[in-house]
Amino acid sequence: MREKLIKAYDWIVKYFMYFICAAVVGWIYEVPVIMFENHHGFQNRGVLFGPYLPIYGFGMLVLMLTVNPIRKMKLEKISSASTILAFCVKFILAFIAAFVVTSLVELVASYMISPTSWEYVKNGKNNPPWFYSANDGYVINFQGRIALKSSLRFGIGSMFLLYVLQPLIDKFSGKERVFKIVGRILLIIFIIDCIVTFIF
Repeated sequence: MREKLIKAYDWIVKYFMYFICAAVVGWIYEVPVIMFENHHGFQNRGVLFGPYLPIYGFGMLVLMLTVNPIRKMKLEKISSASTILAFCVKFILAFIAAFVVTSLVELVASYMISPTSWEYVKNGKNNPPWFYSANDGYVINFQGRIALKSSLRFGIGSMFLLYVLQPLIDKFSGKERVFKIVGRILLIIFIIDCIVTFIF
């Protein structure tokens, strides 16, 4: 029983590391976009105090669940002809899947977060928590909630998360002692941040 609990805890810590690293990458991505592209100045692009955006963390976990099987699928006929061609085909399919998945995650999240906004509470308006305006260069968009330009970026970013970040975390997890210590510390910090944010 004790061993099962330890394994479950280690599993939580590892997947939390995927979550928090992607959340930090998302924060690093969004801050410069808001500052230099949208010219809105520096903003902490998160609901929490720390430099992370949970939606990117959840997005990472969803991508691992939905897109990773595409990355790992076997294309026997193509692979036998060319390993590089097989990799390219899987990469393109993974990008398309990531483009669709991240767009859906952002769209669903916009509807889920809207009712918690002050404007909704005060005026009953279900406006998106972010707004992709044509004036800011997001010409093709849906209700300002998702946009072609941002979805393409998320597709590209997803490839970074799955092909670069995930393997790095997997490699780091090989150093079990250090990995677990770092993971636990970050998990405690994140939980405290969530509690403090909720209270204040």
